[in-house]
Amino acid sequence: MKKLKYGMISLFIMFFIFIVLNYLFPLNTDRLNKPKSTLIYDNKNHLIAVKLSSDGFLRIPIKKETLNSNVKKIVLAYEDQYFEEHFGVNPFSIIRALWFNLSNQGKIGASTITMQVARMMHNEPRTLGQKLIEMFQAFQLEWQYSKEEILTFYLNNAPYGGNVEGFASASFKYFQLPPSSLSLSQVAYLTSIPKNPNSNRPKKNNQNINPIKNRLLERIKKLDLLKEEDYQRAKQESITVNIQNLPNKVPHLTAQIKKEGEVHTSIKMSLQERVQNLISSEVKELKNFNIHNGAAMVIENKSMNIIAYVASQDFYDTKYGGQNNGLNSLVSPGSTLKPFVYVRALEEGLITPLKKLFDVPLFIDGYKPMNYSKEYLGEVTATEALQLSLNIPAVELDRLLKKKSLYTLLQEVNITSLNRAKSYYGSSLTLGGLGLPIKNNAELFAMLANGGLYQKASYLNNRTPIKPKKLLSSEATYLVSNILADAPRRSFSSTWGQIKEMNKIAFKTGTSAHAKDMLTIGYTPEYTVAVWYGNFSGAASKKYQGAYATGLKTASPTLFKIFRMLGKQTWFQKPKGIKTKNICQDAIQLGTCKQKIKDQVITTVNPQNECHTMRAEVLSYLQQQGSISSINELSNHACYKEWKSYKPLITSPIHDKTYTYNALLPQELKKTKLECFSFEEKSKIYWLINSEEPIVGESGKPIYKYLSPTVHNISCVDEGAKVRKVRVFTEEL
Repeated sequence: MKKLKYGMISLFIMFFIFIVLNYLFPLNTDRLNKPKSTLIYDNKNHLIAVKLSSDGFLRIPIKKETLNSNVKKIVLAYEDQYFEEHFGVNPFSIIRALWFNLSNQGKIGASTITMQVARMMHNEPRTLGQKLIEMFQAFQLEWQYSKEEILTFYLNNAPYGGNVEGFASASFKYFQLPPSSLSLSQVAYLTSIPKNPNSNRPKKNNQNINPIKNRLLERIKKLDLLKEEDYQRAKQESITVNIQNLPNKVPHLTAQIKKEGEVHTSIKMSLQERVQNLISSEVKELKNFNIHNGAAMVIENKSMNIIAYVASQDFYDTKYGGQNNGLNSLVSPGSTLKPFVYVRALEEGLITPLKKLFDVPLFIDGYKPMNYSKEYLGEVTATEALQLSLNIPAVELDRLLKKKSLYTLLQEVNITSLNRAKSYYGSSLTLGGLGLPIKNNAELFAMLANGGLYQKASYLNNRTPIKPKKLLSSEATYLVSNILADAPRRSFSSTWGQIKEMNKIAFKTGTSAHAKDMLTIGYTPEYTVAVWYGNFSGAASKKYQGAYATGLKTASPTLFKIFRMLGKQTWFQKPKGIKTKNICQDAIQLGTCKQKIKDQVITTVNPQNECHTMRAEVLSYLQQQGSISSINELSNHACYKEWKSYKPLITSPIHDKTYTYNALLPQELKKTKLECFSFEEKSKIYWLINSEEPIVGESGKPIYKYLSPTVHNISCVDEGAKVRKVRVFTEEL
């Protein structure tokens, strides 16, 4: 009785000491939770990429459902057959090991799985003192964790050779299988590796590993821990390893993903591979234009899931920088931003689809935008202006939008590359004067497809949904979508063969200055597709067979091919807020309306006063065309007072421009054209050049004067004493 009492007291004292030590030296299992590898899956949960952990290991945690009976049976039989019975330390194993090690030349260990887990937390030299610490920490582990959790710690941290750590990692690396799919023989082989990782791990695929697994099976059989039939079947099975490079089917996407563990994406691999092959093939065809890079993206509009992400023609193309990400790089959007100006102009009542606009020269503080054709068309409808991608109407509409301009819209969607004041970009923003990632541009077009709802696109499945922003009206986006869908059928005849049998696709092309970037973005209710060609080096394309590459000629055909891959498309339902009514189509109604026409209008939008449409350049254009002889003919118009208040317009020379002449020419051939339009009743004007005597002239009638090589401050003064000034530079070489 006393022995029992003393035994109970001793146990209580030992337990008390353990509790105190456990409090003073709490268990730290941080080293058991090491950085994990990243496993990336497509939309059908197929593995498409594996990334090493941040410290360079293949470290895949074993899942509870893959911890099958074979894995547990073999590992415990080989490493710790009494794992389920002991409390972290097996005293019988310690006694057996001490006796064997003292009486034999060899050595055997006595570490339980729990003690091995404790050792994994330190990675210290195996001294007697360290062994005692491991034993104490083994008790702590058993105190705080279940047997299944301790076994999982072991299976996730055991070394399997090289940079492979963990049973599931080894299963994937050496057999390309999850643990749940391994045979008994394969489990046996993997279980043998941690005892001597560098020796037992496979070095190549044709290595004979069967003797290693057979020795382990034989040992377990001798302990009567394996049934005879299981032993015989496993021994007779010949296994081979299947070592492969880690999969990386979407390398640009893989490079962006920093999260560890499992990442489920929205990528549709069948589409991804087809688009990748298409871009690679097309770039090869474009090499004669000095184009060596391409990229494409497909967005599923309703979910804003990215289902194809091709960021270069070939990730492994070192010659042309294939590892650059063409979808995130800043490229010139060219004319692809113009549709958003027209959407806002429709919302503000500046235009209707068939309302006419003026495509005439425009002078903006020394900036004179030109159309791609270098020609001006005079009066065109808003639809024609957008379909023909005319620069002047787009720039003029954006200026008239003021606080609703393109700049404001880009601010509202948080375009990070838009990092300067509006005045810095000026009117060039409308024509592509901003570096814009293709991904951001595609998101803008998806907003048109989604009726004005803006949301960022993502390749991550099961992400936290973000409420979309309503930035544009469904009525205006519908009208612009129809304009963009009809554009190739009316104007771009070179692409007709590509789309004549396809459903409607709204698309816009863009070509940057010097043809460095060629872009096409298109959409239907279901999908948005963006295609880009160019050079990551920034080199411009070059002429081939007498023509330059453009977004229309290069990127558009690729876009149509991708839409064919996507299958049959639908078209947008007409919003209730649109009706057909008669409008006056005249750009400016001077007296009786010259042309009335039926047009689609937004019922909630009131047309703006047209006074602003008659800018000084338009007045001068009307005079040049003979539509009016002078502003006096407009004296009965409601806008007359506003137009009459315009300063005179100097159309030549252009502000801040340098004019260069051959010094050997006579002065008569080095004269500069001076032309100014007055909007006063009297057409007389006065030229003031530096401090010289005034020169009397007439509105709209040019004079020519020799300007010596220097800086010249030139003013045009009208009869109302209103002044327009320009500064020009002349030089003779």
